[in-house]
Amino acid sequence: MYTFTLFLSLWARILLPLLFPDAAEASEKKTAAPVVESIIVDQVSWSVNRRLSWEDFRGRPDDDNPHHALTAANLAVNANCKDQGFTYQVNCVFLPTESWSKNKKSEKLLEHEQLHFDLTEVHARLLRRELQQLNCSTLKDKLSGTVNNAFKRWKAEQDTFDTASKHGLNAESERAWAANISQRLKALEAYK
Repeated sequence: MYTFTLFLSLWARILLPLLFPDAAEASEKKTAAPVVESIIVDQVSWSVNRRLSWEDFRGRPDDDNPHHALTAANLAVNANCKDQGFTYQVNCVFLPTESWSKNKKSEKLLEHEQLHFDLTEVHARLLRRELQQLNCSTLKDKLSGTVNNAFKRWKAEQDTFDTASKHGLNAESERAWAANISQRLKALEAYK
């Protein structure tokens, strides 16, 4: 099982005023943004050389959750326009304090959770490829939709993966997904 954390509200509160000061001022007059009490700094960035270990899963297991583990991952998106130059960064991150396992002995379960993280990296690369098509003149109209659609596709595919693999219990489906994810990571190597 997986979960994802959206930093879009934080992104909107911090980044949008920098990109579009006039829109941010108008928005602030209409509604007050919620106060952000803390920013998650404990995270593991995806790397081909660093696989997850059970020591990374430091969150407290949810006894009411029927699943044996939960991988909390995120696509952390930063975008900026300065002097008509558009820059962006998309990081695939694992959140250890929000990730947990009830069974830290199963290597099969750990591999399933790794596949969730790898699939998140696939979607990070897809989003990087899409953001490459934007520029400062198209940013205002297209950034929000591009990012929102990327998050929707990512979540939908994570759900499809869990359903198809029966949360890792269908070994044949799990192997097919692992091969597909590996192939996609290679195909999107230019966007790493």
